[in-house]
Amino acid sequence: MRESWDERYFESKNIYGTKPNEFFSKELLKITPGRILLPGEGEGRNAVFAAKQSWQVDAFDYSQQAVTNAKSFLDLHKQKANYFQADILNLPVSSGYFDVVGVFYLHLNEEDRSVAHQFISDSVCENGHIIMEVFSKKQLGRKSGGPQNESMLYDISEIKKDFYEFEPVYLQELEVDLDEGELHRGKAMVIRFVGLKK
Repeated sequence: MRESWDERYFESKNIYGTKPNEFFSKELLKITPGRILLPGEGEGRNAVFAAKQSWQVDAFDYSQQAVTNAKSFLDLHKQKANYFQADILNLPVSSGYFDVVGVFYLHLNEEDRSVAHQFISDSVCENGHIIMEVFSKKQLGRKSGGPQNESMLYDISEIKKDFYEFEPVYLQELEVDLDEGELHRGKAMVIRFVGLKK
């Protein structure tokens, strides 16, 4: 699986664009800068934005090629981040260390997703935030991005269940116009979530 992602990122740079996720950039500006974790961050578009806003950034991706591309992207923008290759399913938790964890289009099978979501929850400090945007189950059949496997897509009830420790500040399923590189483009059904850890 990792080899296929390495190949994808090697063949084409910036496959999800160079701009930060629109929802992320808007929501992050509402929070006082601190420590942020970006799992599955790909080529660094959100990491660069966060670093520019004076956040201390930790970010990782499953693909080593994505990490290589991200480090070049950070250098291009003269920004710093602790960026490394890792599998979210096999990382020790930095319990309560991060003020924000940002999760964007991290789509896993159901069993792995529960492990990943527990890691994410545990990583957020008290009164910290999660900011998330993922494809809804209603994205199935659309060509604007995401897996064509319903079990890897989300619904609101699953997010509430997995992130029960968080008070929803914002939680909505909606249609958006995606313009995030060649793989996320067009009208798409997404779920956007901002949660505050109680």
